[in-house]
Amino acid sequence: MFGWLATFGVCDRMRSVPASVRWLRMSPQGLAQRLPSLGSVLYLARREGEGAAEAVPAAGVLAESMDLTPLLHTHWLHAASTVTAEGPREWIECRDARGETLARLYLLPDTDYLAWDALLGDGTPCPAPALRERRARFHAMRARLLCFSHRRLAGLSAFGCAGAPRISPIGRRLAQDIARSEAVALDAVPACG
Repeated sequence: MFGWLATFGVCDRMRSVPASVRWLRMSPQGLAQRLPSLGSVLYLARREGEGAAEAVPAAGVLAESMDLTPLLHTHWLHAASTVTAEGPREWIECRDARGETLARLYLLPDTDYLAWDALLGDGTPCPAPALRERRARFHAMRARLLCFSHRRLAGLSAFGCAGAPRISPIGRRLAQDIARSEAVALDAVPACG
């Protein structure tokens, strides 16, 4: 009981242990091909106009939605995990060549854990890149529960997404907690039945 009282009133971010991180090198093309195997994830993309990304996205890959274009500028994956008062939390930050966070993908109970591990295993481990001192803080425009898609279309890769078809109650609760901690709204999703 005293442990609970000791944390009463402390914000969620203060009740977590420091994140474990690793850096991986992955091309936007490789990322677009691997993301569909994950199944349902929580996706947060950077607000438009913040930290303007490179002018030209990855060659040969078309985003079917404007929400996905930040992923086509990915240069590094910054994989992180921590333990919060609500339990373990694991996510991937997609970073551009300057080290700016473009998007975050959160692991959910509904995500294919083996595909998540395979995605991280397919990245090339690298030391933390030397980045400029002050990076812009990541501000998401919204949180979406979705599944990615990838298909070949006339010699190009078409990279798209659809709303997650079914989310478990625990997955929904976790997504709501993450969205609240990121200070964004979570788009409505169908209930698991």
